[in-house]
Amino acid sequence: MHATSDTDEGAVNALAVAKEWPALLFMAVITIGLGIIVLVWPSETLTVLSVLLGLQILLLGIFWLISAFGDDTTSPGLTGFVGVLLIIGGIIVLRNPFETVTVLATILGVVWIVTGIVQVMEAITNRRTDHRWLLALTGLISLAAGIVVVAWPAPTVTVIAWIGGFYLVVFGLFLGATAFSMRSLAKA
Repeated sequence: MHATSDTDEGAVNALAVAKEWPALLFMAVITIGLGIIVLVWPSETLTVLSVLLGLQILLLGIFWLISAFGDDTTSPGLTGFVGVLLIIGGIIVLRNPFETVTVLATILGVVWIVTGIVQVMEAITNRRTDHRWLLALTGLISLAAGIVVVAWPAPTVTVIAWIGGFYLVVFGLFLGATAFSMRSLAKA
């Protein structure tokens, strides 16, 4: 009777995973492609994402409205009201996709401003925290980023899209390198 060790089983599992390198390479190519699309057409990409968000909100609203008429709904009036609000919101987003992205960026900027202020105040008032300077620095960065986003929401959204596109390209390259490493492991 031959007993296998945990190391042998781990090697067998790693080899089985390594044989799936083409799928990982495919994901790498798709990820790099998406990153390039975002880098080349940032505004259009954000508009598409906004349209998808609008469709999701619209479909969610329809779902809520339909569920308002269900037998097990505890508050049909409120559920129906939320459904109607979601449907209206989805239609507004679909009619004004880029403006929606700008509004969402502005809301994000306000959240960053408030968060930054709270973090700086926490760093000033909380004497028990060892890393108050780090909390204050994080708060100041958040505050500055929020002010920039609120002052220039549309250009900021485009820059964020570029950063996202660059990230996708780098992550895709990492996936590709991993796929080729797995390929050589599978051949060994």
